[in-house]
Amino acid sequence: MKSFKMTLGKDKMMSVNGAKSASLSCEKGKLWITGTREGDLMVDCGQKIRLRPVDALVIQSMDDSLFTMDVK
Repeated sequence: MKSFKMTLGKDKMMSVNGAKSASLSCEKGKLWITGTREGDLMVDCGQKIRLRPVDALVIQSMDDSLFTMDVK
């Protein structure tokens, strides 16, 4: 398992490739996530979610954001 902490400025994006599963904890801001088996997700500050990627996860910040992600 790999763990990392990321910041994204408003309207910035990143992708995570090759993950079999992941969990994400939003510590600041709001995130939009696509590429999961559950469809598109919105994650608010204080929320922690588990993700099941279809292929690549795409994370976009709706505000200046800080989050921690654990990837398997």
